[in-house]
Amino acid sequence: MTRRLCVLLACVALVTLLPVPGSGAPSVTLEFWTISLQPFFTDYVNGVIAAYERATPGVKIRWIDVQFGAIEQKLLAALAGGVAPDVVNLNTEMTIRLAERNALVDMDGAVAAPVRARYFDGLWRSTQFRGRTYGLPWYVVPNVIAYNAGLYRRAGLSPNEPPQTEDEMIRQAQTIKDRAKVYGFMPNVDGVRLLHRFQENGLAILSSDGKRAVFNSPDHVRYLTRYVDLFKSDYFPEDTLRRGYLGATERYGAGQLGMLITGPQFLLRVKQDNPEVYAQTFVAAYPRGKGNTLHLATMAVAVPRASKDGARAVDFALFVTNDENQLEFSRQVVVFPSTRQAAGDPFFRRGGAGPEDVARKVAAADLPHARDLSVIAPHAGDLFRAFREAVESAFYGKRSPKDALDWAVRQWNARL
Repeated sequence: MTRRLCVLLACVALVTLLPVPGSGAPSVTLEFWTISLQPFFTDYVNGVIAAYERATPGVKIRWIDVQFGAIEQKLLAALAGGVAPDVVNLNTEMTIRLAERNALVDMDGAVAAPVRARYFDGLWRSTQFRGRTYGLPWYVVPNVIAYNAGLYRRAGLSPNEPPQTEDEMIRQAQTIKDRAKVYGFMPNVDGVRLLHRFQENGLAILSSDGKRAVFNSPDHVRYLTRYVDLFKSDYFPEDTLRRGYLGATERYGAGQLGMLITGPQFLLRVKQDNPEVYAQTFVAAYPRGKGNTLHLATMAVAVPRASKDGARAVDFALFVTNDENQLEFSRQVVVFPSTRQAAGDPFFRRGGAGPEDVARKVAAADLPHARDLSVIAPHAGDLFRAFREAVESAFYGKRSPKDALDWAVRQWNARL
């Protein structure tokens, strides 16, 4: 055998040992972490993964689902240990905290402008840090107003004329309490949710550089004072401040609340707990405040800078959050897409006879006005505790609304 023939045979043998795209071992394996999607959505996520692997020969996705309470600590440990996932599901707060550590890929730089334009602008900006976006918006759940048509009629109100503004919502709640002798509403003014209400009305929480709290202006004080006065006049119950969504849902389900500010998914609980109340339930859009923006907690998909293949990881993250996959997820559970085309699908526009069908149509129409207004700041736990204490002191008459907000601002500025 000649030397040339030996070399040729050796090269052929080497080629046959190399992995062939789509037929052998994957050239890269990406690790994908999600939050609390197993076991209910195992088939859906596995279907998304299988579709991506078919479309992208040579790439394998390894999926790991982590409980919400453990995700941040586990991710920080993985980053410190050099074994970070390639793609990870995070909420807005966790995304921005990791962006502050320079731990995530800048999506404004990694994603072309035409692709970025597929997402609603407000939701794209929800995970911004210093003007750059670090997470692709995924699924969201907007609020609607569910209201009891029977209680409306008892109060002399027309069920066909729900409140269009916050002022109208307050006036209708007062009328229900005065005439039907049950509470008209339980507003979202407890603790941190008041921070969202401020922003929905165009009132800032922090200075533009994020270094000072500014929520004690005369406008902030007037807004809080209005609700303090309503509380003192017994127009909403004490458990508004103590139990929030849970207390409101229970009271509405018992037929003891005129309006329920809720995500559409909670209507299914009303249906289960009290079919009679469910049968009387109408649905309307949640009234936007003066800022023409709605707070919308947003789940995102981010890519750690430590990913072994950042370009492919971004590609997979875009696949997970594309129109087709978001629409299919919305068909399986009461969530809403962050992309314009998916939200415009007839599935959301057709409505239906049941309250949850109407809620689907109403909530989808609000997506262009939505943004995650979560306040992200150092020592957030301490800041929120101080704010909650201040707000409760105003509602219970221990401080005036102005003194309460002044005190909270001082507490925040001492920590920012």
